[in-house]
Amino acid sequence: MAWKRKQKPKTVMSPLQRKRLLRISCTMIVCVLLWVVFAPGRGLYHLRQQKKHIAMLNAERQMLTQQNDEITKDIERLRNDQEYLEQVAREEHGMLRENEIVFDFSRKKKEE
Repeated sequence: MAWKRKQKPKTVMSPLQRKRLLRISCTMIVCVLLWVVFAPGRGLYHLRQQKKHIAMLNAERQMLTQQNDEITKDIERLRNDQEYLEQVAREEHGMLRENEIVFDFSRKKKEE
């Protein structure tokens, strides 16, 4: 003998109930979408800001790596090239050899 389930009568919604259900559904969907976009720490807006920050940091890292390479080359050149060392000492630090005199022939501006 097969058992038959009792079928529940279908509830018919009135037009007013349908409008309410539609409004509630739309409101919930909008709320969920807003949460996905603007959730603090997890939203798409936050994710986009983080990607921009990462790109900025990568550019800064690349610039610093380039500067580091230039400084490393300069250090090696200062260690190994005596003429370059002397040039840097004279130009950047104003150093002179023994018994050397500097003559400055540049014209000085008159103060008014």
